[in-house]
Amino acid sequence: MNDPEPRPPAPDTPELTADQVALWNSFVDGGWALMAQVNSTFGANGWTTTDLRILEVLATREQFGISELAATVHMGVSTMSRQIGRLIDTGDVVRVRSDLDGRHRLVRITDTGRSTLARISRVRNGVIREYVFDVLGEEGFTTICLAMRKVRGSWS
Repeated sequence: MNDPEPRPPAPDTPELTADQVALWNSFVDGGWALMAQVNSTFGANGWTTTDLRILEVLATREQFGISELAATVHMGVSTMSRQIGRLIDTGDVVRVRSDLDGRHRLVRITDTGRSTLARISRVRNGVIREYVFDVLGEEGFTTICLAMRKVRGSWS
């Protein structure tokens, strides 16, 4: 995985205040509650958030190597291989030979996979609309999304 190494705090970095820790805990708790709702809704349809993430990434290019795909979605290679095997079984993904090295196997999303991605995305969008956008409003939704983009960009 390509997650960043933890950075030790600078010697003069102040500790979080009790209020900051409480806010952080609220953020984390809200995130877990939202993910529980997403997982429940996806599970009722036979999907996982991992299915969504892998198919989203595969839809961005013609093909990916397993290691590159695993790094892109922050997953171990062996876990990715198992997930890809499952998506192959459902017809959402196929293995293809590399044009550069016939021994190297790549994966590609299928038309079935694109249809699955569209269905999962519609369900995900409904959950996000109901549990995030409708709660926060346009401004709050934009603020939190831009904040997370900034956080992610801090180690890209």
